[in-house]
Amino acid sequence: MNANSEIVKKLFDACSKKDFETVRSLTHPGYSLKDPLMELHGADELIEMLKSCPGGSVENLTLITEGDKVVSVFEGLTEGQPKMRMCSVITLADGKVKSEEMFYD
Repeated sequence: MNANSEIVKKLFDACSKKDFETVRSLTHPGYSLKDPLMELHGADELIEMLKSCPGGSVENLTLITEGDKVVSVFEGLTEGQPKMRMCSVITLADGKVKSEEMFYD
């Protein structure tokens, strides 16, 4: 696994564990997330969203890396909800996650 994939995996793990200090350390100051249902701007908004999600985690994570981009394919688990197959395209800058665009239906 290369360095960018490791950073993304660490961020996914930190999000699942609600380790907000690590989440903040791995997100770029210009972080943004675009999701079919929402948009987030900055680590603070990401952390607030994570706080409001009951028991979310990721299973069967596959990471595909090319340069500063990492594509993640995974099953998202949220307490009380069925598993959801998801994909996200993540861009890194300066060793941190700068942007993420998620896809699911």
